[in-house]
Amino acid sequence: MEEIKFEDDDIRFVFFHDSSSQLCGKMRFNIEQFIENEQGMASFYAIDVSKNPKAFYDHNVSGIPNILVFKGNKEIKRIMGVVSYENLKRIVQAFNEDV
Repeated sequence: MEEIKFEDDDIRFVFFHDSSSQLCGKMRFNIEQFIENEQGMASFYAIDVSKNPKAFYDHNVSGIPNILVFKGNKEIKRIMGVVSYENLKRIVQAFNEDV
């Protein structure tokens, strides 16, 4: 993967993780719960940095778990660490209100 490119100005959340990390596993669970319960509210993508280390460095990700928020091809926010389901929902709602 060389770069993240999107064809429109929609908001997207790109989850950088390592499949062997317990913290990343907790965050992945929260994201999966969110996707299941809040269908259509947000678009999430996942990049496993152990399989795609270039993406980790290309986007200057300083640690994992980490979510980069994009509007179109422009990064507009970073969310670091494990975020609870409820906080994740609030964050997504805030971005949806700003659009």
